[in-house]
Amino acid sequence: MSAFYHRCRYFFLPLFFTSLLLAVTQYSLPKLQTWHSVIEQLPFWLLPVVMIIALQFNRSRLAYLALLLLAYCYFLDQSSSTTLFDRYPQQIFLAGIFTVTWFAFIKDRGLLSAHGVVRILGVLLCFAAAFAWIWGNTQYKSAIDNYLPSMITMEIRTLAPFYLGAMLVFVRGIWQANLVNTAIFITLALWAIHSLMPELLSVSVSITALAIVYILTVLTDSYFLAYRDELTGLASRRALYNLVLSLGRKYSVAMLDIDHFKKFNDTYGHDVGDQVLKLVASKISQVRGGGKAFRYGGEEFTIVFSRKDTSSILHFLEEVREIIEDYDITLRNEQRKQQTKAKRGKAQSQSKTVNVTISIGVSEHQHGETFEQTLKKADQALYRAKKKGRNQVCV
Repeated sequence: MSAFYHRCRYFFLPLFFTSLLLAVTQYSLPKLQTWHSVIEQLPFWLLPVVMIIALQFNRSRLAYLALLLLAYCYFLDQSSSTTLFDRYPQQIFLAGIFTVTWFAFIKDRGLLSAHGVVRILGVLLCFAAAFAWIWGNTQYKSAIDNYLPSMITMEIRTLAPFYLGAMLVFVRGIWQANLVNTAIFITLALWAIHSLMPELLSVSVSITALAIVYILTVLTDSYFLAYRDELTGLASRRALYNLVLSLGRKYSVAMLDIDHFKKFNDTYGHDVGDQVLKLVASKISQVRGGGKAFRYGGEEFTIVFSRKDTSSILHFLEEVREIIEDYDITLRNEQRKQQTKAKRGKAQSQSKTVNVTISIGVSEHQHGETFEQTLKKADQALYRAKKKGRNQVCV
């Protein structure tokens, strides 16, 4: 998966669909007057669900944010707290910005642990920093005005942490694109909209949208954790057997194995072996003919061709085998990072290149066979390919 495609999939697409959801919801609100009371209460129902699900799947940052948003909704709902938010709107706004920005740069850790105490102290420090920033700008306004250009007004100085935080969280979301980082950026954006343009979105709608984003983020992350191989990025064996449920009567299965991989691993080390697995997986994932690639286990891979017979897929498998055989793998010098630029260039020219090959066994599903039986025939064909000298396709 290219970096651009990855960022589109995990950053820009969630932003687009969230914006679309909010626009449709806000447009439909006048037609949903009978549901107004229900919509107002949705954050109080959904945010506890978010905390339970997030903690279950070890997404503690989203659990903390959901807890803070729930507390905010609760205090906002209390008439006695309205005066507090009216008196300190800038401080509350900046405290939220500091907190969300901080959560964007820390890791998920257990809630009931020493890390939980650190998180709570961090949130309190964010609130203290927000009040201190507003106090400092107000208390020393005249002195600051003397040293700064007139164009940098009090409002700009007050919002400076927001601009910086938004830039940092955005860059973080782009640089390390994943659904959790994207959800945190959406939190920052909606918090800013709610504070700076409250007439644009109601609190209940924006926080309900956030709760839905959190739930979808956790569930999607857990799906990929269960059905994707972490090292290669290919679908896992569990995903393979999940696909079996939707296969028709006509399909073909290919079993692929990296030749002499154990010897290669022992010679060059497990780090290089992992890089080879990633390389082979990336080439296998690009197989043509409608094949779906899976990591079966170890150095074994599986490709399933739905609605295809053996004769129609051999060309595509040969194509993958040849691409992997012809690809030169450059082995980097372990001391490269400690060398000067000139020495690096010389070492790079002397770098050793190696090649790996794969053997492939293919089987076509026959009437009355189970998937396991078809897979076993493909495995037997793979064994024949290895016995004949490897680096070939056998049926």
